[in-house]
Amino acid sequence: MTALKVTRTHTRWDVDFDNAPGNLVDPNMILELQALVDELEHDPDVTVVVFGSADEAHYLGPYDLSKAADTPSDPGPTGLVPWLDLTVRLSRLPVVSIARIRGAARGVGAEFVYAADLRFASLDNTAIDQPEVSRGLVPGGGAIGRLPALAGRARALEVILGSQPLDGATAERYGVVNRALPDEQLDGFVDELADRLSRIDKRTLATTKALVDATTLPGNDELVAAYQAFFASAARLVAA
Repeated sequence: MTALKVTRTHTRWDVDFDNAPGNLVDPNMILELQALVDELEHDPDVTVVVFGSADEAHYLGPYDLSKAADTPSDPGPTGLVPWLDLTVRLSRLPVVSIARIRGAARGVGAEFVYAADLRFASLDNTAIDQPEVSRGLVPGGGAIGRLPALAGRARALEVILGSQPLDGATAERYGVVNRALPDEQLDGFVDELADRLSRIDKRTLATTKALVDATTLPGNDELVAAYQAFFASAARLVAA
């Protein structure tokens, strides 16, 4: 059973998370996302991909810890484990990725959001949070590497250590999302932007994005350290 619904046109792809119940991230979804990134890297025409959700209450995540033992670990093309591999490559794609957030993005689901290039949220129906620390876990999927660049150190620490959800307005004010729009305006705004990006020359778009990426994205070592710390903290909980 697929966890992603993908609609492809010539230069724009739309992907909806559809992994009931609650759009939990699980081993199968990780592998599907990794395969999707493979396709996006190699398609010569696509310039923009929009990630939405089939569940208006749950955008994405958190991780299904009942399946933690089955978490895929074979290195991807970057040499990183699959989750870090797919998010690193997502950020560096010659394609613009847009997260259209409606519902809760929690834990690793929020970390996927941070890896997207652009983030637009429902003002009325958004909750973005990192609950791990309150449960004795270290966030390991990218929050520590990416959130400080978006929100600044103090606000990143507030989100990560405080373990309280950000509503759409606060997420916009903190810089976690580009904009929070009234729910009835969200789809129209994202569609207009995505359609505009889909008409841009791919080489121009990809070159511009790569130059921005060179000075703004976290290093792989930083992401690996947090990933390892997550599993170490999970092992401590099991042993306690």
